[in-house]
Amino acid sequence: MKKRNYLSFFCLMLISTGCQQAKEIVNEYPVIPQPNTLVAQNGRFKLTRNVQVVTAYASPEVKAIAGAFIDRIELTSGISLKTTEEEHPQTPAIRFVTVGEMAKEAYDLIVSPEHITISASEPNGFFYAVQTLYQLLPPAVYGEQTVKRAEWSIPAVDISDAPRFGYRGLHLDVCRHFFPVEYIYKYIDMLAMHKMNTFHFHLTDDQGWRIEIKKYPKLTETGAKRKHTLVDYYYVNWPHVFDGTAYGPFFYTQEQIKDIVAYAAERYITVIPEIEMPGHALAALAAYPELSCDTSATYEVPGLWGVFKEVLCPKEETFQFLENVIDEVIELFPSPYIHIGGDECPKDAWKKCAYSQALIKKLGLKDDTTPNPVDGIKHSKEDKLQSYFITRMEKYINTKGKSIIGWDEILEGGLAPNATVMSWRGVQGGLNAAKSGHDAIMTPSPYAYLDHYQEEPSIAPTTIGGYNTLKKTYGYNPVPDDADELVKKHIIGVQGNVWSEYIQTEEQCDYQAFPRAIALAETGWTEDRNKNWSSFCNRMVSAYQRMDVKNVKACRNFFDVNINTHADEGKELKAVLETFHPDATIHYTTDGSTPTPKSEQYTAPFTWTGAINLQAAVFKEGKMLGKVTSRMLYANLISGKTFTTSSRMGWSGDIFGENDALGADKTTFGLTNGKRGNIASYTPWTSFRVNEKTNNELEFTVNLGSPARIGQVVFGTLFNPAFRILPASAATVQVSSDGLEYTTVKEETFTRQCPERGRKAFTDTIAFEPVEATWVKLRLKSGGLLRNGIDCRKDSPQDLIPSDMYLDEIEIY
Repeated sequence: MKKRNYLSFFCLMLISTGCQQAKEIVNEYPVIPQPNTLVAQNGRFKLTRNVQVVTAYASPEVKAIAGAFIDRIELTSGISLKTTEEEHPQTPAIRFVTVGEMAKEAYDLIVSPEHITISASEPNGFFYAVQTLYQLLPPAVYGEQTVKRAEWSIPAVDISDAPRFGYRGLHLDVCRHFFPVEYIYKYIDMLAMHKMNTFHFHLTDDQGWRIEIKKYPKLTETGAKRKHTLVDYYYVNWPHVFDGTAYGPFFYTQEQIKDIVAYAAERYITVIPEIEMPGHALAALAAYPELSCDTSATYEVPGLWGVFKEVLCPKEETFQFLENVIDEVIELFPSPYIHIGGDECPKDAWKKCAYSQALIKKLGLKDDTTPNPVDGIKHSKEDKLQSYFITRMEKYINTKGKSIIGWDEILEGGLAPNATVMSWRGVQGGLNAAKSGHDAIMTPSPYAYLDHYQEEPSIAPTTIGGYNTLKKTYGYNPVPDDADELVKKHIIGVQGNVWSEYIQTEEQCDYQAFPRAIALAETGWTEDRNKNWSSFCNRMVSAYQRMDVKNVKACRNFFDVNINTHADEGKELKAVLETFHPDATIHYTTDGSTPTPKSEQYTAPFTWTGAINLQAAVFKEGKMLGKVTSRMLYANLISGKTFTTSSRMGWSGDIFGENDALGADKTTFGLTNGKRGNIASYTPWTSFRVNEKTNNELEFTVNLGSPARIGQVVFGTLFNPAFRILPASAATVQVSSDGLEYTTVKEETFTRQCPERGRKAFTDTIAFEPVEATWVKLRLKSGGLLRNGIDCRKDSPQDLIPSDMYLDEIEIY
């Protein structure tokens, strides 16, 4: 008896010790988009074989959603959940409860240790509730393998949720580069995971026609292939360089389109097809040249990016063609919308086309004599012909029970009566449309163009340009709080765009789209007052784990350091280091050595002296999370100082790319920010027109603030004739004590060793006997003239044209 009592006591001690040693699970709620109401509760609901899934009185569609949840749990955890029609089972249960009067996409989710209750009025709401449940489970739930050792439980919580906007979209251009059906499925999965409800499928463009149209087989026989594709960035080389490799034919059959649409519909995603008109139509003209203004010309699918003058002619044959195409497209896509493009349509062909001009006369179209009340611009009669073109196609599409969406250029010359505007050239187009009573979808390029750079261009794959960080994209608010009521009513949503000129692979598409598409998903769903950048970053840690499980090769800048510089007005220039990863530390060195956890820890912006090779990385618990970020920084007498130039700046350097909100930073300018330009992109450079009007030179003037002895001026200029840029051919340094009278201290002429093609950055040093100065003026002479059509693309009739000058950085020592 004593022995038995002793053994019982010993077992109890072991159990007690084990419980004390067991790691306590802290409830976390890494849900993206952030639910609009979330109240954390104590405890967790554990998934076991005893859990029953209750679908009493649920519709077949809701039962299918519940069934998909059960299947995924069994696949990834090995736990088989039971189904029951009993409304109130005695065992732990997950209940799908249909209620009335909730919005279509709204849901309530109550999780306690005993039960989970999902309430919604429509299947959409139930589907989104299940997406929230998945994000509250281990990331392994997104995999295709069984992981029994994961913590298969859900934190207790009360959630009441509904989206801010009814339209939450992500776009993909499959024309410049094609993506197979399996990748489209993966892309749609990412939309569904983050409660996006629209996939904008850009199916036709100059560089490829990607949808089978049975009535016009040559659209895919001829229009779905090209003989070669551009190498490098568009403006690096002239003449352009091509890869010499045939591309295509690549297109989706109508059966594949049906499969994609069905796959998306199962995830409550509408697929909106885009059929471009009247511009971006070279692939169609290559197949059917009779649709052009010049039927004697031969057209081919270009392997070059950009905007082409060859467009559809507004004649009856063209409208018959487009109506027949639309008829087949409508049969494939149940979407309420057809996107008809309408962007970037040059009017050159129409101006020369006798038929177009006769039609303009017949319609009584005339050039505006006063600005259009919608956009404040005077439009040409050809602009109004485009409005006629779009309006005519809209009327036909309306007869099929569909509405049109067009890019914001459809505002020009008059907006079609029932059109929805997709605002891409900034925000004004959408605001103008909304104020005139039209629905608008906001997709402004400075925030929502996901093909732009998102990390330091010198270490990133080549993109089309720009610089939209995750932080800047997240900070976008489509409807400001002070917007008028028409704007609030008619801005119906937000969308991210992924254009594929420079996106050649699935991995690179992942990299460009994510994680910024996730930020836009939260903008589309979560009320602006409930968004919080720090919270988003905390939740993104789990989002990356989920993407890793799904093999989404997202950009990893989240785990790295962004190196910026900033100077408040009248203050010293400082290095500003930032990581988006929460609860981590930044360690850095300034001598070019690799940082370790023992290196200097970053705690606040800091000044530096001279030239430093800054190396920085993010660490957590002694482990480097990402890669090392490197940057040379140069401190000198004018670091962070304001300056004047004799010509107006075009590109304004890093300032336009590095603020979290566009235009927020008014003090740190590209020429004195301590960072020299590179040839990875134009982002760091400041551009100037230098021609006869400016006496073929540029003057840069800066006030040192107090007398100082100087003996050296350093400046950088760029060689890139394909973009009409030449480096300075000569420089003059002048000094002054009062900013009025200047004395020349050094003049220098440069002999350049320039490559035959491509880009090259030159850094020039002008040294002289030290002198005292309060004001310094640097006068730079133009790099000279360019042979129009030989050194660069010919866009004007002149044989010789002046080159532009790109500067970065200017330093005084």
